[in-house]
Amino acid sequence: MPQVESREELDFLRDLEQRRGEPIGYRTFSTFYADSDGNVRDFGVFFYHCKDRFWYEDFEHEPTFLGIKLRPRKSAEKYEKFESSFCPLDVVSIRKVIKSQARNCALGYMSFDKLKAANPVLSFFRETVTEFGLSDGRKLYFQLIDKTVASMIEKYKTENK
Repeated sequence: MPQVESREELDFLRDLEQRRGEPIGYRTFSTFYADSDGNVRDFGVFFYHCKDRFWYEDFEHEPTFLGIKLRPRKSAEKYEKFESSFCPLDVVSIRKVIKSQARNCALGYMSFDKLKAANPVLSFFRETVTEFGLSDGRKLYFQLIDKTVASMIEKYKTENK
């Protein structure tokens, strides 16, 4: 589990725990997120487990160059906070897919039906993401820093049947 170092991070975690009504257990970061509802977050989402659910939310990206904050372009879209969750028991499938194809599906350039599992050999040369298929038909795509989430979900499902 990552070690919290700053006061800002502690306050953020405390606020989340207060909103959810329970302490946060597992947490990690996903450097990319997309879903079958058309949401794409290239700067990632905070991913955590709390109250029998996995939650994920994004943050407003502040453009920087060499650590110096840049002014956002006037044409830039206005930021809207994104936050959602799912119950591990609702996960019906887990597989690795090619990140660029998942993005194209989420943006409507490619059909989700044409998205295939990533070939292990080609995965060495291309970025992959983990696809979670949910019982309601939604697909969620995460490029998780901690790769143990899939096994955690399988273990949770086994223990809570």
